[in-house]
Amino acid sequence: MKFLVSCFLVFYCFAIHLLATPNILFIAIDDLNDWVGFLGGHPQVKTPNIDRLSKRGFSFNNAHCQAPICGPSRASLLSGYYPHRTGLYQQPGGKGMENDEKFFHGNMLPQYFGAHGYSTWGVGKIGHGYSDKKLFDSYGGKFDGSGPKPPDGQRFNYFLPDVPYTGTQTDWGVFPQSDRAMPDYKIADWAIQKLDQKQKEPFFGAVGFIRPHVPFYVPQQWFDLFPEEEIVLPEILPEDLLDVPQTSRQMHELPKYPKLDFLQKNNNQQFRKCVHAYLACIAFVDHQVGRVLDALDRSSHANNTIIVLFSDHGYHIGEKDRVSKHSLWEESTRVPLIVVPAKQESEDFKNGTKISSEPVGLIDLYPTLTDMCGLPLNRKNEGLSLVPLIKNETEDWRFAIMTTYARGNHALRSENFRYLRLEDGAEELYDHKSDPNEWKNLAGGRKYANLIKKFRKALPKKDAPYHPVVRSAPINSWFEKHFKKHRL
Repeated sequence: MKFLVSCFLVFYCFAIHLLATPNILFIAIDDLNDWVGFLGGHPQVKTPNIDRLSKRGFSFNNAHCQAPICGPSRASLLSGYYPHRTGLYQQPGGKGMENDEKFFHGNMLPQYFGAHGYSTWGVGKIGHGYSDKKLFDSYGGKFDGSGPKPPDGQRFNYFLPDVPYTGTQTDWGVFPQSDRAMPDYKIADWAIQKLDQKQKEPFFGAVGFIRPHVPFYVPQQWFDLFPEEEIVLPEILPEDLLDVPQTSRQMHELPKYPKLDFLQKNNNQQFRKCVHAYLACIAFVDHQVGRVLDALDRSSHANNTIIVLFSDHGYHIGEKDRVSKHSLWEESTRVPLIVVPAKQESEDFKNGTKISSEPVGLIDLYPTLTDMCGLPLNRKNEGLSLVPLIKNETEDWRFAIMTTYARGNHALRSENFRYLRLEDGAEELYDHKSDPNEWKNLAGGRKYANLIKKFRKALPKKDAPYHPVVRSAPINSWFEKHFKKHRL
């Protein structure tokens, strides 16, 4: 009898432990800027599923990536290190990250949860330059990555110029015919099947959607949501770059990406088509997010799962004379970020703020999730847990969050200002209260001298040399010289 009682108590304690330990649903979206309903980045955007998620949890309207391109951004948020510590400033290549046990291998966010009793699974694009198969116990694949694409290299609207730098997949149009042919549809299907299963251990489940990453291709039904003749174009200042330092113009130049002179020909014909396609891609991926959220809500995990949704970086759609990421300006660094506590833990967060304008970063996800799940702090994390901010229990938050693009080039975003400092000392400063489009560079004036000093103090004291894994394929002449200078 005593043996049976003991067995029952062990089983009961184990069951209580499983119930008390929350799961994590980690949703990553590629290249999504602030064109979501709760951030108000575009008046016509349709993101009902992301918006309903924001109402369930806590939204951050001043969240920023730590690098404005996929590889270094994901390396930072998954490892918990800033790029200036690891030296991974640009896209990684080969398997060097997997051989680096100091910063990456064995230290990545899913691996940390796996080492603390979680089963881990993922599907779609989570890592970049680090094998997703090595991030998770179970991995479902990418299902044709950024495809499908028309045969024989066909393009609908944008044809790459013949310049000697690395290229892009940028194009826009209606393709393919069915949602079922899209990788994101298959990614959602795989995640839904996983959520339908009962699991013995708490899980860390990651779902990485590809769209709206280029090419901006989705089926016709998503374009039909936005009549092309009614498309609202982003606000553009033709002389926007005239007060930007020469170094900034050179570093941010993108010879193979669409520029305003192309977009605005024939009464903004291609500009309208590009915006139309980006809106359609966002609506499509929002629907896939909704499918996954619905699956979670009807599953046995509904009450015991923390949900995080974010984009790896932002995206310019015509602003600053570009259709791309690759910049230290607001459109490229700002991202949607939502954290939803498990329903069974909602009482712990009931007095918290629902929307925060404090400067936060994707680097904060690692310590936030370990904090919310009661795991030991990974002392290597350089970000901050968002839990005190969510609970409205802190009066002392960071002054600014940092984004880095190439060694020695940083942006700092405070609650009201953006500051850029480039490797040659060139500076930019923008006041987001009076100038949300960053049209007027205030650096150099005496009025803001003390503020600029404060920003300078927040810059890294040291920038690590380039990590050996970084690819040395330049995207413009500035990078060609920069890479030679740093011996890549």
